[in-house]
Amino acid sequence: MPTQCFVPSESGVRRRVSSAFGHIVEWFVKQEYCLAKGGCSEFSLGGNGTDFFDENSTTTRCRFLAAYLATHNPLLDEGFISSTCEIRKRPVDPDDDENERFAVPDIISHEPGVRMEFYELKANSAAGKAAGRVKIDAFQAMVDFLRQTDPGIKYERGTLFDPDRSILIWDGTWLGSPVKAHLHFFREEEGLLVYEICVTISGQLIAEVFLKAIIKLAVLAVILLLAPAAAGGVAVLAWNSPLTDSAGPDGANDTQDVRYLQALLNDWANQVGRTPVDVDGVLAGPTIDALAAFQSASGLDDTGGNVSPGDVTVASLERAHLEHAAASVTFSEMQEIGMDGMVEVVFADDPDGFDPEADVEPDLLVALNNEAQQYLQDLHDSV
Repeated sequence: MPTQCFVPSESGVRRRVSSAFGHIVEWFVKQEYCLAKGGCSEFSLGGNGTDFFDENSTTTRCRFLAAYLATHNPLLDEGFISSTCEIRKRPVDPDDDENERFAVPDIISHEPGVRMEFYELKANSAAGKAAGRVKIDAFQAMVDFLRQTDPGIKYERGTLFDPDRSILIWDGTWLGSPVKAHLHFFREEEGLLVYEICVTISGQLIAEVFLKAIIKLAVLAVILLLAPAAAGGVAVLAWNSPLTDSAGPDGANDTQDVRYLQALLNDWANQVGRTPVDVDGVLAGPTIDALAAFQSASGLDDTGGNVSPGDVTVASLERAHLEHAAASVTFSEMQEIGMDGMVEVVFADDPDGFDPEADVEPDLLVALNNEAQQYLQDLHDSV
């Protein structure tokens, strides 16, 4: 069973959605980190915890970092650290999935004589690793600068935490092919942790474009299922079907439209135990019969196998495909690691606010809708 790995941005996932997924990854890396070191004393404002995690707090990232460093290095001035951090804000990096512009590592531990180190987590791509190294260098430079005030301050690039962890996040079928997707993270080098999504497909090989489509769909489905819990509601996607013209006995039957419908029908057929149709772009008896069967099974008024752009049949097919993807998300291994309190942390409002310089949607639901729209369009164009 071949396995290939990509990061969300390599799969065409937009930055706002990649960033949300990155926060989910950070949560699980944190759980693994604390397990590996035998427990964490997590820092919070006003406390003296020795383990710092760059998570949403009640203040900005730089102020949170400053509070931590000043707590454990009392010769330092907290306000000075915060302003130093703010001044060193990096320009927007279009290749940085997480759009992290401050020199704030994801993990720092302050245990003199045992563990005085820090780590940064990035996507496992050339651009992601480059952004991680820049951030690591920036924090190291800031520590060196602060050493002029407190000669005793010293944090090294982390080496004690050396994970190689895979977590099953998606287990189902994609257009009839059995697929598993794992979140994989490991230490690339001193101080730099990286993550990727690895897809394993049983049966025939499929093109890279489809592997990336699966990753995009898995990321979308995971976030879609987790995000509503933070808002106390249900995320409802809306999109415009990419179908360009009518299809069916009375339709125009554009070849790409028909291939798209055949692929969606096969996804449904696999779920209900029907024989799949050939994805050949030819509107013939088997495809018409499958369309009619789907319409009948869905309780639709039209059961003659005709479809038009935006009508209830194609909308129902597309929704069934996305709902099947959501049903394939598996939380069992995530729950074993620990998910209590996760959604409140990873989907909380960014304390630094929306970054108007970055080309991202401020609203996650808007970004998820746009992601679903692009996924269906890409599927239509490439299947």
